[in-house]
Amino acid sequence: MNLDLIISDLEEMNVMSAVYVKCTGDIHMGVLLYLPEKESKILAEKLLGKSISNELAGIATSSISEIGNILTASLTNAISIGTGYKICSSVPGYAVEFFRTLIEAVVSDFGNESDTLVVSNVGLCGVNSGIGMHMLLIQDPSEIKKLVI
Repeated sequence: MNLDLIISDLEEMNVMSAVYVKCTGDIHMGVLLYLPEKESKILAEKLLGKSISNELAGIATSSISEIGNILTASLTNAISIGTGYKICSSVPGYAVEFFRTLIEAVVSDFGNESDTLVVSNVGLCGVNSGIGMHMLLIQDPSEIKKLVI
């Protein structure tokens, strides 16, 4: 798989905070929510209503994981309502890594079933905070066909 098609040169070496949720059931997909590490601290401070020390840990990472969990649940619920499919979500995983490393980990989660994946990118931006994050919906082509046919 050519990861360069989904990773721009600017993002490749950036350290990102990310939440990954694996979805199984009638539809299999991965949802990766990510934002620059610096912005994740700002987001956690807004969620918790207090300042955070230099390093994100404990309740701060948990709050960001919960945002990923809520957004993924909203997505899977919408898909379930529209299609009748049953979809289960894993416990969100949280990591701070270079963007390329995050993508490689997510791609490896799909195994060697296919050398092609469908990646949909959703950009989210806080109106008042200006915090920007992305949500990648990643599926095998055989899975995406279930949604478009």
